Order: sequence, then C-alpha cells, then structure tokens
Amino acid sequence: MKRTDFHLTTRREFIGRACVSLAGLSILGCGAQRLADGASSDEQPPANLSWRTTLNAEGEPGEPLVVSGRIFDADGRKPLSGITLYVYHTDARGKYSDQPYDGRGTPPTPRLRGWMRTDASGRYEFKTIKPAAYPGRSNPAHIHSSASGAGYSERWLDEFWFAGDPLITEAMRAPYAGSGSFSPIMDIRRDSGGILICTRDIKLARL
Repeated sequence: MKRTDFHLTTRREFIGRACVSLAGLSILGCGAQRLADGASSDEQPPANLSWRTTLNAEGEPGEPLVVSGRIFDADGRKPLSGITLYVYHTDARGKYSDQPYDGRGTPPTPRLRGWMRTDASGRYEFKTIKPAAYPGRSNPAHIHSSASGAGYSERWLDEFWFAGDPLITEAMRAPYAGSGSFSPIMDIRRDSGGILICTRDIKLARL
C-alpha cells in the first residue's frame, strides 16, 4: 500500500504495532521532550505551544539536527496555522528509552519527543539529534510524527527519513519520486556551525 501524508490511525495503535515489531530486540524506549513534563504519548500536548521546540537536553549524545518546514492543505498551496505536530525518535544508539516495558505490553514513554503548533505561515521547527536506526534491523533511521488541528483529525504521517541512508531501498523511494520538498526523504546539509539541517513540507487532507 502506498504511504501518504494522509494515513490515519491512533497513537496507541501505532506505537503498539511499532513496539511489538521490535519485541525481539533489547529496545529501550520511545524518545522524549524535556519540555513535555514527562507526559505519555497518549496524553494531550501542553496548552501553550510554539511553532518551534527542542526535543533533547543539553549534552545529549549525537549529531545536532534541526528539522523545519511548513504544513499545507491537500493542494500544497494554502499554509495551515494552528496544526499540532507531535514527533518522537530514537537516540544515537537506536533506542527510544531506558525504561523497561511494564509487563502488560505497554511501551515506555519516548524520551526524545515534543509538540509544536504551526504559526500563521504554517511553519514548524524542532531541534534534536539525528536518530540512529534500530540495532540489528533493516529499518532506516527515522522520526515518527502525527498531526491534528481544527477540521483535521489526528493522523500519523509518513516517517521522516534521511537522504543517503543505505537502508532506504529503491522500492521505498519510488512512491515519493517528484515530491520535491513534500518528500519524507529529507536532504541533509550542514550550516556554518556544522549543524545538520533538514527540511520537509507536509500536506494534510480533511479526513
């Protein structure tokens, strides 16, 4: 099935499937934003959100990374303000958290995660570190995300991937050929300070 920016499922279903698929690994957690006060991934986002945020604490191991872009309606022309974007990812070890499972199959809270709310121009931005791929798996390094807003029911988006990742196959690239900045496979560059910079624009349809 072709992946799209319009795929809809619940957070609990999504995280549950992701963590079950990794059950054979010594997976440690699901990314967390310090600014999120330790709320679980099923909780509501903080009330006052900016269009930009930082996911990691100072000193987090890994290469510093900034991801930014704009969220538009389905035609890719009208910027959408007030859209809440939730993201989480693994750390530089390919782990989500050092917390264990609770014995009932409930995954631990992601450690590197956060929320943003787009501004009048549809902009979002988050600072973090570049995630690593799951140890011993064939999944490319990635960032999970979901989006929601007035008139736009919550849905999970295609994972953010990184151009040049050898785990991204031609078959995985094919659906996004010609997508330009809307492709989830993000080009990477470095700014003058050596920080990794990626851009991805997103289209949302009303479901």
